[in-house]
Amino acid sequence: MMVRISYLRRLSAIGKMRVAIPFIHDIIDGGQKLIVFVFHKEVVSELRKHFPSLVTVTGSDSAKEKQSAIDSFQNNPSCRLIVVNYRSGGCGVTLTAASHELFLELPWTCSDCEQSEARAHRNGQKNAVNCYYLIGRNTIDEDINEIIEQEREVSKQVIGARDDAIIDNEVDILLRHFDIKQENKTE
Repeated sequence: MMVRISYLRRLSAIGKMRVAIPFIHDIIDGGQKLIVFVFHKEVVSELRKHFPSLVTVTGSDSAKEKQSAIDSFQNNPSCRLIVVNYRSGGCGVTLTAASHELFLELPWTCSDCEQSEARAHRNGQKNAVNCYYLIGRNTIDEDINEIIEQEREVSKQVIGARDDAIIDNEVDILLRHFDIKQENKTE
């Protein structure tokens, strides 16, 4: 099932490219900087075809390459696009040179969204930061976004605590994609 979910997520991201590419052009061609968050290497490769001068912070980059990309993005006015993998750069990286963030692929949790949003929302940021979530209609994105929004609601009510009913609901949302019914098990 996880392989199928990963496939659906990657398929959704590739499908969103026809919308993402003009959106990215609008921002960077207007002289602004943009952070794009992704998961899959194929998505990074596809973006590189359209934006050869982009810099990356991904698992494929060495620590030195990651730091060089961050420094270039932060300090070089002509470096306007950085593509960041959630695992490699979603936490502990400062990217205040940008005031725009595009979530091309969605993470699994609300906290991953918040951590990634915080890459530009840090000391040194001089502008309001706009975060854009690209959600593919009738794709697994809608279900993942629903899970994230439910987590946001729970977080607002109770910091740090998760209810088993919420977790069960998240599983039900994902299982709907595969027409699998979860049996109620009592122990």
